[in-house]
Amino acid sequence: MSQPTSDNRRPRATGALSTAVFATASLLLSWLRAEHVTDDRGSDSSEKAFMVILAIALGGAVTLAAVTFVASKTAMFQ
Repeated sequence: MSQPTSDNRRPRATGALSTAVFATASLLLSWLRAEHVTDDRGSDSSEKAFMVILAIALGGAVTLAAVTFVASKTAMFQ
């Protein structure tokens, strides 16, 4: 006996999954772009300064990790 119902459900499930992924990605991107901002009273100068310091610290950590990784790989060949 064949099971045509399971074969028919696969494309529908894949289509629903891709639609859900697309909708989630669209919602996330619109949230990241802040398209529907209604009130901006929370972004004062101290909050902006904290975000700049956080970005600099994160960039420094990523740079340090990259330099350490490259140094460990080049040390293998010496």
